[in-house]
Amino acid sequence: MRCSFVHFGDVHLGTQQYGCPERLNDFGKAWLYACEYIATTHPDFAICTGDLFNRFTINPVTFDQAYTGLSMLREAGVPIVDIQGNHDRTRYGEAKNWLDSFADHGLLTHLDILTGPDGIRLLPVRPGQSRGSFVEWSGCRIVGLRYLGASTERILRELGPSLQHFGDDGAFRILVLHAGLEGIVPGVSAELTVSTLEPLREYVDYLALGHLHKYYTAANVAYNGGSLETWALNEWGWERGLLHVEIDTDRPQPVSVRLIDVPRRPFVTLRVDVGRFESPRALERGCWECLQQARARVQAERPVVFLTLQGRLRFDQQDLRVNKLEDACREIFDPLYAGVREDYATTSFDTEKAFSSDEPVDRSVLERQILRARLAEDERYAPVAAELAGLAVELKELALHGADGAHLLKAFRAARQRIPSQPELTPEVAKHAEVEP
Repeated sequence: MRCSFVHFGDVHLGTQQYGCPERLNDFGKAWLYACEYIATTHPDFAICTGDLFNRFTINPVTFDQAYTGLSMLREAGVPIVDIQGNHDRTRYGEAKNWLDSFADHGLLTHLDILTGPDGIRLLPVRPGQSRGSFVEWSGCRIVGLRYLGASTERILRELGPSLQHFGDDGAFRILVLHAGLEGIVPGVSAELTVSTLEPLREYVDYLALGHLHKYYTAANVAYNGGSLETWALNEWGWERGLLHVEIDTDRPQPVSVRLIDVPRRPFVTLRVDVGRFESPRALERGCWECLQQARARVQAERPVVFLTLQGRLRFDQQDLRVNKLEDACREIFDPLYAGVREDYATTSFDTEKAFSSDEPVDRSVLERQILRARLAEDERYAPVAAELAGLAVELKELALHGADGAHLLKAFRAARQRIPSQPELTPEVAKHAEVEP
């Protein structure tokens, strides 16, 4: 028996990422590209493994995107099955979702098992209908289950006896699940383990998976194409796309799979170690250079740009002008969206150790020591932390005793002459001290 089909999933239509309407269109374009590929290559059928939509409520634009793509497949004479993922599942208290609606209009076949007090039942899709537990096309028997979460392995064990006899007549057996495999994405808890796959091989010839947005295969039975567009920032570098599957049961290995790339919006992700820079201005210059170097390497138009700051910050976090870094991203790349992620550690300080004695502490001494400890954590001010702490306490006392602004500024300038070195001043301090920042 020979046949071919296209397997994909996690389209996430309706995703308006980062609040950008154009990102909603990007997800629609990826879907329509997939539908055009299927309509042009004309396989025997197509399989969507869930999350056609990003959520159970969709807007008119998302409806139009879904309808246009499904109509393209219907006009090309390529039937498609879909199952309910965790994103497009029925809203609580409602009996019908959008997959049911499109199935009722003959645009897709919605597969799912029936569960009840009597156990699991598999109902065939009847002629002229578009709903059921399994369908038979081109010598393949395709069974589909909705997203089951933590119950996935238990349901599969219960379903095993019902599926076991499905291949007795020589049909090629396909099981469609919206579930991921443990270990594919580090740190992500998945619904299936490798040990689950071995017993599945007894009654499944091809396990069509979705849910994880990364391309992978496992044990010569499990296949996942990944998402069509970049749904999360950490996914940009992952390989993913459509799986064009050729079946030939006369071969020792009947399944051959080709990964078809789907064009998507480019992402530029840059990481800068803030620990290399001793001041906010030095960090801004370093980020500017990093962005310019990246721009020379990336020629794509209007990418999504993310600049991640990591490491340990060597100066006060409040002096870091994140808006200036975002402006630099926009000026250099003209991106669709630009974001700066603050993933660094700030230097902490502990004043309790210095005052562990039970003896009473003079308030002015305590203030001076706390200010000195705090200033010493910023490398710009560490060499003169004691002098700056004294200056702060002196100005505070003058203010408490009624000194006006002119008197305070005069005292500030006089104290500045006594400080052995001049640290870089923040724009706010420089402004009031009439010093160029």
